[in-house]
Amino acid sequence: MGVFIFKRILQSIPVLFGISLLLFFMMHAVPGGPLAMYIHDPGMTKQLLHQLETNLGLNQPLWVQYVNWLWGALHGNFGDSYTYGIPATQMVFDRLPATLLLMLSAFLIAVVFSFIIGVFSALRQYSFWDHVLTVLSYFGVAMPTFWLGLMVVILFAVQLHWLPVGGMSTPGEPFSLWSRIRHLILPVGILAAYLLAHESRYVRSSMLEVLHADYIRTARAKGLQERRVIWRHAVKNALLPVVTIMVMDGAYLFGGALVTETIFSWPGMGRLFIQAISQNDYPVMMFEISLLSVIIVFANILADVLYAVLDPRISYNT
Repeated sequence: MGVFIFKRILQSIPVLFGISLLLFFMMHAVPGGPLAMYIHDPGMTKQLLHQLETNLGLNQPLWVQYVNWLWGALHGNFGDSYTYGIPATQMVFDRLPATLLLMLSAFLIAVVFSFIIGVFSALRQYSFWDHVLTVLSYFGVAMPTFWLGLMVVILFAVQLHWLPVGGMSTPGEPFSLWSRIRHLILPVGILAAYLLAHESRYVRSSMLEVLHADYIRTARAKGLQERRVIWRHAVKNALLPVVTIMVMDGAYLFGGALVTETIFSWPGMGRLFIQAISQNDYPVMMFEISLLSVIIVFANILADVLYAVLDPRISYNT
């Protein structure tokens, strides 16, 4: 297993290099460029603009800029923010705990309830509740995150005043666990809703395949309790096709946090990325996208490792 993981990490190096190369040149192909926010500044003269371009190294050939950026990135230096003048890594890592709190909460809720709902629907295939859960799951997948987020804000925060509109805490109030939970409910619910909607369908589909397998009929014929047949035999074997979906969903939550954090004013990486886009803050954007790329690549490796853990027939020793 160790050799397999090492090989997969080595294979991921050229992939990450290609991603960084593509992203860098795509970023610099965007109209306006990094200095777009300064061009229309009344106090910015051509001399100051040229000096700023020289200080940032933007007057060099593009391939030289990439080599310099890559060398710095390999040493943990992704450059300073064009807007705030502080390291991009510091800005992102300061926001990372808030994003992790939001994402892990949503991911755990989605995984637990997707298995409960998926197993329940599979055991009651084509029943009334199966149809109801199917309609709700289609609704959750089809509804745009930004629309659903605005609707729950209007309903629960503006009209009913049950929950706060956004943020991590109420300004002026001391920290309390209950206050943090109340601020988490709406953004976590929106993030978890989409994951729960489509993951529960994968669990249901996988469970239906397993429930009709020969070894399940054999286990029932032996007189095993139905609960043991379902949770020890059926669910365990239904995990394998679903594990990739769930692991990758956990990685893609970073992308989903862009909209959710913006709607609920959550001070995380997603909101920072939206601000960086509006300000053409290239170092911050490049570091966030690079970090997301690394997470997705290693999520794939994690999924392969979990295959071997869940299914003893799979071996990576050869």
